[in-house]
Amino acid sequence: MKKLRSTVAAAVCAGLLGAAAGCSDTKLAVPDDFCRTSVDHSSISPLLPGSGEVKQTHEDFDPPRAGSACTLKVDGHLVLSVNALRSDGKPDPRDWKKVADTYEYAAEREVTFPGTAVIGSNRAVVQALCTKRSAYMSFAVYLYGDRVENTAAGYKKLQRFLDDFVPQVTKRFECTK
Repeated sequence: MKKLRSTVAAAVCAGLLGAAAGCSDTKLAVPDDFCRTSVDHSSISPLLPGSGEVKQTHEDFDPPRAGSACTLKVDGHLVLSVNALRSDGKPDPRDWKKVADTYEYAAEREVTFPGTAVIGSNRAVVQALCTKRSAYMSFAVYLYGDRVENTAAGYKKLQRFLDDFVPQVTKRFECTK
């Protein structure tokens, strides 16, 4: 009788542990690449929630346009969206202050690559200059979800990602070396 109680207690404990494990969140697997471009875990992980299933989409633009549109979703919720487009010719003059005024906490920011960027807490507009002066790449970047930090310093996470990501994409599209 004592052995039967021990066996039943062990089975109940194992069942409870198994049920608890089944209810826990899956730890997020931080991707090694986004938009067919290598990204450093330290630059992309602050943009992602702590758990869930990651899925990405990638679509190259049809010629003659060179570029791509990419999204990253976690548990079906859109987290990050990027459109990158390479253009031949010099960039048109742009009023970057006016661009920054269109959304909260945005400003023209210093970046680690040649070009200009307006970065806010949940989106960015970037013009990265190519090696030859007659080409550039435009980026439209949107961050969604609970990782958006709507504060004056909230742009820092997105800027860290852009400083890593943009130079990699410009190389991929033969804009820079």
